[in-house]
Amino acid sequence: MYEGACASCHGWSGESSISLFATLTGAWAVNDPGATNVAQIVISGTKRYTPEGAVSMPAFGNGYSDVEIAAVANYVTARFGSKPAHMTAQDVAALRKQTSQ
Repeated sequence: MYEGACASCHGWSGESSISLFATLTGAWAVNDPGATNVAQIVISGTKRYTPEGAVSMPAFGNGYSDVEIAAVANYVTARFGSKPAHMTAQDVAALRKQTSQ
């Protein structure tokens, strides 16, 4: 999933060539031991306003299953964070419910 949906913006090393804000290495969200922040961003996307303009990541929640989102959140935290997370499909389902409220 990372190869198909993430690597083109975030890079294989976690260093983005598109924007400093898309760099994963050292990012606070990637160091969340529960992977909640990463999963939430994958589900809902994000937009950040900078002096140079808006930087955004699209939402992937409608395109991927709970299992796939948990897998990519675990991969990202293990590869680019300080320690791997153990996000489950059930965790992702709970996050989706929170997001829809």
